[in-house]
Formats: sequence, C-alpha cells, structure tokens
Amino acid sequence: MTEATTKLAKKLKAQRTAKRLSLEQLAKTSGVSKAMLSQIEQNKVNPTVAVMLKITDALQVNLSEIVENTKRSHILRVIPAEDQHYTYRADKFCTIRTTSPISLEKNIEIYRVTLEAQGELVSEPHYPGTEEFLHLNQGKLSVISGDETINLAKGDSIHYRADVNHVLKNIGKGRVEAYLVVWYKNE
Repeated sequence: MTEATTKLAKKLKAQRTAKRLSLEQLAKTSGVSKAMLSQIEQNKVNPTVAVMLKITDALQVNLSEIVENTKRSHILRVIPAEDQHYTYRADKFCTIRTTSPISLEKNIEIYRVTLEAQGELVSEPHYPGTEEFLHLNQGKLSVISGDETINLAKGDSIHYRADVNHVLKNIGKGRVEAYLVVWYKNE
C-alpha cells in the first residue's frame, strides 16, 4: 500500500477511537462490515470512495478531513468569505456555512446559519451527549429540542440538547442569522 493509504488508515482509526466507537459500533452505524473496517484500519485494502463516504458520514467528519494532509504549518487560518467549499447547505430557505476549518480534528463545529422567511432547519439526533449553543444575530427564531420549544429574539442565546430531534424555525417576516456551535462530548 502507498504512504497515502497508510495515513488514511491511521486517521480513520484515530477518528473512531476519539469518538470511542468499537469496530462493531462503527460497522452498525456505517453499514460497512466490521471485517472491511478492520482491513482498512490495518491498511490491507484500498477502500472505494463510496465506502469512505459511508464511514466518514457515520463518524460525522468530512471525507476531506481524512484524505487531506493536515500538517499544520501556520497558526493563522483564514476562511475566505467567497470560498464555497465551506458552505454545507444552500437552498431557497436555508444556508449553513462552517466558520471553522474543516480539516481540523475536532469535537466542536461552528456554523453561520441563515434562514429566510418560513425557513427551517430540521435535524435528526446527533451522537449521545451532543449539545448545541446558538446566538441569534438577526430575526426571530423558534428552537425546538425534543418536546421543548422556546422563541428567541435578536441578541438572545440558547443552549440545548442535540442528541434528540431538533429544529430551528424562522418565525419572523425577515431573515434569521445565527451562529451555531455543535459540541460532540467525549464521555
């Protein structure tokens, strides 16, 4: 195998162990067999992109974090406003853009979320223990976490569980702009 596949194998194993997942648990969440995962981590096979996408989706990391060379040469890192690579989602009602470098290994993700009038962001439960912190810069927003709902106005902040179904819903007539921090707790 090549040096690149050796690095890939090490990064995958590091991500799995950092999230405290066994091979069996990752196999269950990714749909990739335990045997295949083991072979990838031991650098015995060269996985397809489709297999890698299943694994990285289950680990909640971007494929680029695993395949890019993450050698840090600078302390300062700029995310240019015009670089669309950092836009996670963009449609008529919702735009989500990461404001943290996607190549860093992390337990925290930071996003800028904009919702147009009637826009909403519906999220499935994240990993157990995950929490979100949101600051509303503009507009009126309803935050639903599990069975609880609270309405926010410009300048309000909220902390809530994200390991249950949760929704951000624009309840005003104008645009909502918020900053969202997702914290994946390592317990």
